[in-house]
Amino acid sequence: MSNSIQIQSGATTSISVKQTGYNKSTVVNQPVKNTIDISGLKGGGDLSYVHNQTTASSTWSVTHSLIKKPAVILLDDDGYEIEADIQHISDNSVIITFSEAITGTAHFN
Repeated sequence: MSNSIQIQSGATTSISVKQTGYNKSTVVNQPVKNTIDISGLKGGGDLSYVHNQTTASSTWSVTHSLIKKPAVILLDDDGYEIEADIQHISDNSVIITFSEAITGTAHFN
């Protein structure tokens, strides 16, 4: 097996990249400036977001813009984990409902 790819100048080359359980093909058009788009491949870092609620409220409406329904950890101002009802409105926003008005942080991952 070779670890190199040779591309003729001016040619269009199709490169297939295979990961376990996933196939992705991309077309590389010449000239290439040392970049290949592999944005469709799995892996890499995961996005996260922290919401700071500085005004006491029993309902927090949060737009996290993570394009998913993330796990949420809620902490009070002393850093203790607290419970609440979490309703995912969309892949970008949630409504968090507490039994009383509270401040703290919501950590989305």
